[in-house]
Amino acid sequence: MGFSHTMMRLALIGIIGLLVSFKAAAEQKIQVGEFEIHYTAFPSLLVPADTASLHGLTRAENRLLLNLSVRRAGEPVPAGVTGQVVNILNQAQPLTFFEVSEQTAIYYLAEVVNQEKDWLRFTLEIEFSKDHPPYVLEFNRQYY
Repeated sequence: MGFSHTMMRLALIGIIGLLVSFKAAAEQKIQVGEFEIHYTAFPSLLVPADTASLHGLTRAENRLLLNLSVRRAGEPVPAGVTGQVVNILNQAQPLTFFEVSEQTAIYYLAEVVNQEKDWLRFTLEIEFSKDHPPYVLEFNRQYY
């Protein structure tokens, strides 16, 4: 295993550890048939600088990181995730998700630009498999 591959694995473990630490406080979970969808959004400044740099994430006071994962029978499920976020002024921002995958989990992450004291409406479309229609997840968050 080369140096850069080792560093990437350590960084991914760091992100996953960070995401798990937020689980109890901020995570939402919904059941859609046999699938569980877990999602949360948190300030990007909470991601360590070296980890953010490795994955091209911007750490800033006006950035959030949206995290989503899908599970079936306790196992991670690959999914297609698209979406947008709309602020209180009705300004829409498309979300671009990227996948972070390890043996026991698959996470889909997207950066969100927000203003101080913003109210955000998220609309996500999640495709579990070709056998299931996409699920539309909508939720609101207020940030101070």
